[in-house]
Amino acid sequence: MIKSAVKRAVDLNVEMIPAPYDEIYKVIGYEGFEVLFAYLGSQSLYIPSLRNVLSDAIKTQAAKELECPSQSLEQVAKKYGYSGRYLRKVMYGK
Repeated sequence: MIKSAVKRAVDLNVEMIPAPYDEIYKVIGYEGFEVLFAYLGSQSLYIPSLRNVLSDAIKTQAAKELECPSQSLEQVAKKYGYSGRYLRKVMYGK
């Protein structure tokens, strides 16, 4: 990639990268950083919490688990890190 030449020319290290991009660099390394910016550079990007991204999948899985008579709503909620009240609201609108 062209960007790799930039890293070699500048002798890039994490201290040279401004916040909050330095945190991304620390997590995914230079190669991942390079790919991310190649795809998303110059775009505004909001990254929601993983829980929000996976909420539909969690609801689907929780619904399957609630079909089992041995699982209570409270047990399933605890498994996914929700309160029983919140899961009831999400699942049943109550």
